[in-house]
Amino acid sequence: MKFMGHEHHIEAPVAEGHVLVVEGDPARSSVLLRFESAKLAIVPGSEPAGDIPRVEERMRGPEVLDVARFPQIAFASTSVKGQSANGSGFRLVVVGALTLRGRSVPVEVPLEVARTAGSLEARGELVLNLRDLGIEPPSVAGVVKVANSFRLEFEIRAKAQLAAP
Repeated sequence: MKFMGHEHHIEAPVAEGHVLVVEGDPARSSVLLRFESAKLAIVPGSEPAGDIPRVEERMRGPEVLDVARFPQIAFASTSVKGQSANGSGFRLVVVGALTLRGRSVPVEVPLEVARTAGSLEARGELVLNLRDLGIEPPSVAGVVKVANSFRLEFEIRAKAQLAAP
């Protein structure tokens, strides 16, 4: 329980993405994802309905995401390391740069990956700090403060596409 506050659950739909999986050689695999900052939204039901417009406006405003100046958020991998496999699933650590508000920060993303016919599903989570991303945690009337640290949980589904000759 948090004093005078609660967690915000936010959806970030992928605007564009590319996942290259190299069978048997994860080091040659890569991930590139792009998100439109203005499309980040509060998950319906996770916040009182009347509060959603106000929270989204502040999140998208100059104090937090500043979507007018920084319309995109991106992640680009620099390396992929395989950890273990079990049937159609395996664990990976994707190292890369998260670019938000014009600042790129290095991140390591642990993933649980499952392959199905024609698709790939990846799940993971990591802890980030707002200040590391160039965002000063906002406060409400100097009383209720947003925590610097936050947990990013995600689930990504990629469909197979035939490689060009």
